[in-house]
Amino acid sequence: MKKQNPLAEPIIKKIEYWRDYDGIGDEYRKTHDMDCILTGGNLYADTIFSLWLPLRYTLSFFEKERFGKWQNWRQWKDYEYAVLKPKKRGLKNCKGFLQDLIKNIEAYIDFESEIGVKLSRLFAIGCERCNVMILPYRYWNLKRGSYPYFDYLPAFLYDAFDREDNDFLREWIDKESLQPFFKDGKITKENVRDLAGTGSPTCHAPADIKLEILLDNYIDILEERKRLLETSKTV
Repeated sequence: MKKQNPLAEPIIKKIEYWRDYDGIGDEYRKTHDMDCILTGGNLYADTIFSLWLPLRYTLSFFEKERFGKWQNWRQWKDYEYAVLKPKKRGLKNCKGFLQDLIKNIEAYIDFESEIGVKLSRLFAIGCERCNVMILPYRYWNLKRGSYPYFDYLPAFLYDAFDREDNDFLREWIDKESLQPFFKDGKITKENVRDLAGTGSPTCHAPADIKLEILLDNYIDILEERKRLLETSKTV
């Protein structure tokens, strides 16, 4: 039996989590949702960086590189748009796709490439407490996951300065150690960082994203936030 590549392990672990998560309601979420588990069952907890989107971007990247079973990724995307989308579902909730990816991950992702190595690192640190924040309002969870943000936090933060009281917003950002999202740590709308290399913190269309820049920035922010959270515990 072929030995599993250790770089694939954190990605597979997260995919297995998506595959096995099948409950609804607050009580189930408290005890099964990793954001809640990492914060002692807090229902206001929310993931900072969705790991699903970098995974999709990476699969598409290797499809363009004609790596491994890239054609299978194209077939799965066609299936998503033809069969799942009309039912308002996606591949993240498709057990057949997730199982195929788990079983054949090294045919989808080149772990000898810098992109593959960085994706593995992002998944490893992205499953830790540093990738979870506590929202001030639960409805922000749905709002930031919907159009036009689709879980890209810089765009959400940028617009939040026009929606929310700025003093309240800065207090929440400080409390949640989200300063790394701002240039030089200066918490203003103008200083929200462009993490995807598109030239604007509000632009994050998949076709415009520079994948390696995005992966590097996500990892750097989570590592910095991890240090901030550990420091706050010792103060």
